[in-house]
Amino acid sequence: DVYKRQPVGTRAGVYPAALTLTDAAGQPTPLMVNIRVVSGNYRPETITLLEGRGALLNVAVEDAELTILNRVMARFNPSRYFDGPLGLPAAAAMTSPFGVVRQYNDGTVERVHFGTDFAGVVGSPIFAPAAGRVVLADTLNVRGIATVIDHGWGVFTGYWHQSERYVQVGDEVSPGQVIGTIGDTGRVSGPHLHWELWVNGVPVDPMQWARQSFR
Repeated sequence: DVYKRQPVGTRAGVYPAALTLTDAAGQPTPLMVNIRVVSGNYRPETITLLEGRGALLNVAVEDAELTILNRVMARFNPSRYFDGPLGLPAAAAMTSPFGVVRQYNDGTVERVHFGTDFAGVVGSPIFAPAAGRVVLADTLNVRGIATVIDHGWGVFTGYWHQSERYVQVGDEVSPGQVIGTIGDTGRVSGPHLHWELWVNGVPVDPMQWARQSFR
């Protein structure tokens, strides 16, 4: 399960990391560093799904989709298409941040939220936050009408629950391009955009990439 490799559940503390630096001549130099992990202070959240969507909490359904996403977003493209902080994918209020622990319906099912949600009426535009190439354009059970963009260097963004999708696999997109519209397809409590960002096969907080530049 790809989500078991995510960093949200890491205990706060100091962790050693072994790095290898390679100079222009190809000479490697080992380097040991300590990395401090701080608490994310992720809060709980209660979600009531739209009627008839409860079956989409089935673990087998989720795992089947994760297999697809892992295959797509675990690739590494040595070209870099993004430059500076990412733009926001919707001109809408953020309603649910990355990392919250969600309880669904009767509270017996818990999931960690691996993206950021933006409210919006059905049909509101979704924008590409940076240049890239579309590597997935499909309709999935849990995520509904879905798009994934490869921004290079192992960085991918995903857009779930759309009402319409305006791009196809292989399309090159530019920053600010409208790639689809907000909707309520898939496992949702109402219309919104769920925006994810994966780096080297691991989902991370996309809002951090909107606040600062990683180059």
